[in-house]
Amino acid sequence: MRREDVLDVIRRMDPGDITLTVLTFQNGAIITLDSLVRSENEYMVVRGREGGTTDEGRAFFVPYADISYIKLDKKVRTNQIRRMYGEKVELDREEQYEAGMTEVGGAAHPDTASGTPAPTAQPLDPAAIAKQNLLDRIRATRTSAGTNKPR
Repeated sequence: MRREDVLDVIRRMDPGDITLTVLTFQNGAIITLDSLVRSENEYMVVRGREGGTTDEGRAFFVPYADISYIKLDKKVRTNQIRRMYGEKVELDREEQYEAGMTEVGGAAHPDTASGTPAPTAQPLDPAAIAKQNLLDRIRATRTSAGTNKPR
């Protein structure tokens, strides 16, 4: 890819998606980005992690010519891609549902329309998830141990 192409794609992306961006090179190597540090004429300086390793926060000096393609490592809808390129598009059904709407006219989702609060989302913190999983396993073990005791 050319410098202009790489920088154009990165500029069009949501800034929050930079950590979900993967650079794939012509030799098959990949780098998952943390941040774009600097852009020079022939290369860019990025901070990230090399594919297949757990070493985070490394610095890479990446020649634009070696980049084969750029991947956004998340589920992306066609409408989201169109919006990246400045097209005006309406929300599709899935996006309407996520926004809490059921009709194109903007009727509220039934959970929010009834006045009852929506259920709170589970924590996304890996430590909290691991703790909850461990507690669930302990509870399940205790329950099964109490009911299946031989006499």
